Formats: sequence, structure tokens, C-alpha cells
Amino acid sequence: METKLKDTNWTGFLVSLPRRQLFLSLLYGCVRILFSAVWPYILYHFLQKNHNNNAAYITWLSIGVIGMFTIGGIAAHMQSKVNASIMQEFSLKLGERIWKKMNSIEWLVFHNKNRVYFFDMMMIEAWRLRQGMAALLEMVIVNTVLVLVLALTILLINVPMFIVCSAGLLLTAGLHFYSTTRVRPYLKKFHNAWREQHFWVAATVDQFDLLKMGRGYQRSAARNNENTQVFLATNKAMVISQSRWRAINQVCINLVRVVIFITGIYWVQVGYINFTSLLLVLLIVSVIQNNMANVPAAIVSFMEGQEAAKTIAAFFELPSEDDAAGLPLNDIPKVDTISINNVSFSYGGNAAINNICVRLEKGKIYLWHGANGSGKSTTAHILLGLLQPQHGKLCINGKETVWEELKALRSRFAFLHQDAPMFTGTIKDNVLFGHPSPAEAWAGLTGNWLSALLPGGPPELRRIGEKGEGLSGGEARRIALIREWLRSSDLIILDEPLNHLDEYAISEIKKEVVNAKNNAIIIIISHQEGFENIADEIKWF
Repeated sequence: METKLKDTNWTGFLVSLPRRQLFLSLLYGCVRILFSAVWPYILYHFLQKNHNNNAAYITWLSIGVIGMFTIGGIAAHMQSKVNASIMQEFSLKLGERIWKKMNSIEWLVFHNKNRVYFFDMMMIEAWRLRQGMAALLEMVIVNTVLVLVLALTILLINVPMFIVCSAGLLLTAGLHFYSTTRVRPYLKKFHNAWREQHFWVAATVDQFDLLKMGRGYQRSAARNNENTQVFLATNKAMVISQSRWRAINQVCINLVRVVIFITGIYWVQVGYINFTSLLLVLLIVSVIQNNMANVPAAIVSFMEGQEAAKTIAAFFELPSEDDAAGLPLNDIPKVDTISINNVSFSYGGNAAINNICVRLEKGKIYLWHGANGSGKSTTAHILLGLLQPQHGKLCINGKETVWEELKALRSRFAFLHQDAPMFTGTIKDNVLFGHPSPAEAWAGLTGNWLSALLPGGPPELRRIGEKGEGLSGGEARRIALIREWLRSSDLIILDEPLNHLDEYAISEIKKEVVNAKNNAIIIIISHQEGFENIADEIKWF
């Protein structure tokens, strides 16, 4: 059992980045800043020394500036490569953590979530976090520092121009930030609508067979149209808002350039600054604005990453199973008896079972009868360690023990659920999933009674879809039965095992249940008649 994952937040995710590669990224970022910001100083030095007529100096100056631009570009590329490696390693570890956490969540908590929730966590939220961290490393930090360094160059050239340019650039930056905050609510609404649409599409897929039978078609179509309209409306509002503020920002950028140009021309005429210095200032301002233009989108990605980090952190805080207590599995003796006494369990305050007592021993077949909701399946889930009761005692092999002991024994238990899990893959994949010795188990099917239960077609080639799509109810039931029966189990629980099965399968199962009882505790949960003649004990719930 995996240890409980440590709860984390945005800072925690940053700390988890690989240190060596992060340092290398920052180093390339510094080189990028240095060689992307030093050229104005060299040009300013050239203007001050008045080398206008020195062709050789101008040639070497041009080569030097081109070289600096080239080195800066190479540094930017190398930083991107390093950041890609950082994000790859980080995303791999994050994906592993999310997967492990998902599989350590308490059974009931997991089943209270929609499959879309876990899909979003694995694919969408993890990607948003990745993009936000990449934007922080590559754009927000480096571009902000680069803008500040270039602005200081203007201070070196001319103080009054620095004041005017700083005011204009601060206005531009402030407007960019303000526009980001104004667009943000539309973006959040779009993400929420996208998620609702995702849920709806999943529901529509599940409705397929009903819709094919002409049931609820108009209602489903109307609901689909309504959800799609909401989704598209939020997208439209977001696009319009982005377009409006993009236009406003562009107007502001152009106005700042014009004001700086007009002010500079005036100051040239009155002698505050010479014309060549003004041209250099205008060039630097243009470069600064180009770098600033990339920052808002990076800030949005960063904010997206912050929200994703909160969502993932909340996911990591979902209740998880504690580590199974007791001895290592190999040191625990085979289970000969299990008893639960005065066990009670409630779902959200509603009692499912109350003071149930059950004693089970190897070599017997137990038949459980009872109305729907009487607590049969809940009791079975408690015996499997999937649910932990609020009250009651557990004894294994006559010794009182903690409920977590059942979690350590799960791999020794077999459970044929009413809705046995099927997944996308071949029939063979589904039959052998989780078996400790799949090759031997598959070879052992030859001549075994279970081989006659395999559905038609080559099991190595016949593929099935999500949740067993493409299989009949009986075929899915047979595959699930084969999967459980191939294992050597101390406890076998068969929940409605006869559902969807034909007479041949039913007779074979009854016969093999009797053959297996000497080596296992067998519980059969059924509303149907047919097991009374082989049951050693019958319990009514």
C-alpha cells in the first residue's frame, strides 16, 4: 500500500522541481537577459564617442550587436529546451502522484466522484499547472527583469526621457494587468462551462442505447442544445472581452509611442536630448513593449496554473486509506475463519446495516438472501475491506484484530460484483488483469472448465470498449467470473452470480462452487433460487 501523499500547494509544486535543471534554466535566463539588454549600452557608448565616420568601428559594432542578439536567441532556445525537460520530469512525477492518490482514495469517496472528475485531474488540471509553471520560468520572470534592465538604459541616456518613458510603460503595463483581471472572470466562466459540457457529453454517451430505442430523444436533444448554447455563449463572451481589451491595449501602446516621439522631438529642438539618442530611446521602448506584450498571456497561464494547483491540492486532501496494519501479507496465515460482531454502517447518516453478526469458516458455502437495500452488499464490502464500519469488532482465525487487516488481505479475496469492471482492451487483457502469473494462468485455461465460458472469437484479438461495450451481459459476466476464479483465494464473494448466464454456465458454476469450498470461504449473494441445495448456511438480511 502506498503511503499517504503529502498535501501540497503552489509553493510545494515549485519546490518539487528538479534543482539542477532549474538552476541551469535560471543560468540560461541570466545569459538571455545579459545579451538581450547590453546592446543599448554599447550603442549609447558608440554615440557618445562619436565614431560616426569610422567604418571599421561601425562594422565591428554591427557584428558585436548581431552576435549579442544571436547569443541571446540561443540562450532563449536553450532555456526552452531545459524548461521542457523540467516540465517533462515534473509532469511525469505529478502524473504518478495523481494516479497513486486516485487509487489510494477511500472506496466510497472514489465512487462518489464522476469519472470526468478524475479525467480532468489527470489531463486538464495537470496540464494547466504545467503550462503555468513553464510560463513563470520562461516568460514572467525573464521578460520582467529584461524590461527593467532596458528601462535603466534609458535612464543612462537621458533622465527626462526616462521619466516620460517610465510613465508611459507603467501605464501600458498597468493597463495590461487591469485587462487581464477584467478578462479573467469570462475565462473562468468558460472553463466552468467547458467542464459542464464535458459532463454532459459523458452522460450523452451513456444514454446512447436508450436514445437508439427512441426514449427521451427530444428531451436529450433540447438539453444538448441548451448546454451547447451556454458553452458557446461563455466562449463568445470570453472572445469578445479578450478582443476588446486587446484593442484597447494596442491603442495605448501606440499612444505611448506617439507621446514619447513627440516629446522627444520637442526636447531635441530645445536641446534636452540629441536626435541620435532619441532614436536609440525609441528603439529601446519598442523592444521593451515587444517583451511586455508576451507577459500578459504568460501571467494568464500563471494564474491558470495557480488555480489548477489549488484544485490538485484539494484532490490530494481527499480521504485516503491508511496503510494496512499487521504483518506483511506473506507472513499472514491463510484465512480459515472470519467473524464480525455487532457491525453497523451508515451512508451519510442513513443506516445501511445495524448490529450485524456474521461468522464464516472455510469449507462452507453461505447463501445470503434479502430485499434490495437490506445490507447484503454493504456487508460484503466490509468483509473485503472496502468499507470500514462505524461500529463493530472483527476476528480473523479466532483472533480479534483491526479492520485494516482486511485491506492487507484483499489480494487473497475474490469478488464477483453485480457490475463487474470491464475496461477497454482485449478479452484476454480483461481476463488476466492483475493476475500474479498471467502466462501460467492463461496456459492453465486450456482444458479447464473455465475455457468453455470464454466468449466467441480469439480472446487475444477480440477487443471490447469502455465498460465492456461490445459484450453481452452474459459474456461480461463470464469474463469477470473467469478473472476471479483463476486466482487462488481465501474468500470468494459472488454477488448475483447467475445474472445473464445460460443453463450450461449456471450448472458449471454450481458444480465448481462445491468443488472449491474445501479451500475457501464462499459467500453467494442472490435473489434467485438455485443455490439452496448446495448452501451450508442461509442468512436473511
